[in-house]
Amino acid sequence: MAMIRIIYSMFILFFGVNLYASEARLDLGAGPLTVIGNHYRGSDQSKVWIFPIPYFSYKSERLEAEPSFIRGILFHNKWLTFKLSLVPGLNVESKDNRARAGMPSLDYSIEVGPMAIVRLWESSDHEIKINFEMPVRESFAVSFKKFKPAGMITVPYVNVIYNPRKDFWNFDSEFSVSPMFASERYHQRFYSVASEYQTSTRPAYTAQGGYSGLQTAIVFNKRFHDLGILSFVRWDQLKGAAFRPSPLVVRQNYFLGGLGLFWMFH
Repeated sequence: MAMIRIIYSMFILFFGVNLYASEARLDLGAGPLTVIGNHYRGSDQSKVWIFPIPYFSYKSERLEAEPSFIRGILFHNKWLTFKLSLVPGLNVESKDNRARAGMPSLDYSIEVGPMAIVRLWESSDHEIKINFEMPVRESFAVSFKKFKPAGMITVPYVNVIYNPRKDFWNFDSEFSVSPMFASERYHQRFYSVASEYQTSTRPAYTAQGGYSGLQTAIVFNKRFHDLGILSFVRWDQLKGAAFRPSPLVVRQNYFLGGLGLFWMFH
C-alpha cells in the first residue's frame, strides 16, 4: 500500500496528475497475458511467457498507462506532443538457450526516456491518424539484486492509428514501421562474447553501437462489455544490423506475439 502511495505521489509531482479527476478514464481488470517469441533478437529458439497480471488503462490530459507502457505527457498541442515513456523487456535464461550456454542470463529490463510525437495527418472523421513518433530511452537491467544501466535505444517510427466508431466488431489498431538504433552498451549486453565464454564454435566478439534492425508491429485491442482483449504481433528484420557478425545471432529475423484476456472491474 505504501508503494502505491509513493507511485501516486510521483505522478502528481511530475505530471500534475490526479488519477481520479473527473476528466480522466481509469479501467481496471485482471487476467492472463500470454507472450510467445524468440528468446532475443537473433535467437533461433522461442519461448512462451504466461503472466497472470492486473490490467489497467488510464487516460487523461497528462498521462497514459497500460500494462506495456506508461507515458507521461509533458507538452501537447494538436500537432506536437512530448511524453515520458516506460517500456518493460523480457528475460532470457542462458541455460535454456544453445547459443548462450554457459554465459550469464539476461535479466528483465525497463526502458525509460522522452518521446516526441508529430501528427502528420488525420482523417476528417478522426478515425485514422498517422504519426511520426520518436522515443529515446535508457535501458536498465532489473533483478532482485540489481538495477543496472544497460545502454540507450531509439526507435523512430511511423505509426498508423485506427480508432473506428464503436460498433461491435471494429477493433482499435495501430501499425508501425521503424528502423532501430542502439548504443554500444545496449548491443554488448545481448551480443558480445567475453573471452572467458568463447568456445570452439563461439568466438569472442565485441558488439558495436549503431543500426539495430527494422521493426514492424501491429496491435489490436477491443472491449466487449466486461471483457478486454489485447493482442499484438512484432517482426524485426536484422539484416545489416551492427551486431550481425555476433556468434549469438543465429537467424536474421525476430518474432514476438501476445494475447491478453482481461475481465474488467470498472
